[in-house]
Amino acid sequence: MSQGRRTALFTKHPTPGEVKTRLCPPLTPAEAARLAEAMLRDTVARCLAGDFESELVFAPAARATWFRQAFPGLARQSAQLGSGLGQRLAAHVAGVFERGEARTLVVIGSDQPLVPLALLHEAHAALEQGAGCVLGPDLGGGYYLVGLVRSVPELFTDVPMSSAGMCAATEALARASGLRVVRLEEHGDVDTPADLERLCAALARLPAGEGFVEHTRRALVELARLP
Repeated sequence: MSQGRRTALFTKHPTPGEVKTRLCPPLTPAEAARLAEAMLRDTVARCLAGDFESELVFAPAARATWFRQAFPGLARQSAQLGSGLGQRLAAHVAGVFERGEARTLVVIGSDQPLVPLALLHEAHAALEQGAGCVLGPDLGGGYYLVGLVRSVPELFTDVPMSSAGMCAATEALARASGLRVVRLEEHGDVDTPADLERLCAALARLPAGEGFVEHTRRALVELARLP
């Protein structure tokens, strides 16, 4: 494992009615939570295979026992701190660098089951080679990945989270802060019914057993979204 690399996986407990609510309908709240948990399990498996240290950063804090029991192989786990996603991201990034726990930090979410491990390695490599910020744009104008070599809180606190212009605004602010920005290839996350259809179509083309998507595939078969 390469020293100094940390990948933080931000996630929420898969509680029905509190995760992936924009997928309801066509899914029920319980089905959306089932899919969210499956994608989380695939993302953890992908991270554990990576050339970096992984950390699960979860919410709410009261669910710590569930996360530790669900992912015993992931030793580093911590609760998100702050009132909103931007504040929680800023606090986590600041803490990692203030404590000197990593030289490169990449943050991802748990709803991009088709993002390959190679892209996470590419993000860390770009940071090691002089980039100050790495962004992985998603299909909705946000980003599925952000990587940094130092704390820049305004990238999270001064940019509206989950907005259509989030990635572009983050990139502009990063450049204004003197950071060299590297963009990775675009990938979709799973927030809307259209995203769900796109995911199902992609998995239908992907041979069974290939990649880190078996929990997601199984969940979609159980939900009658895949044959």
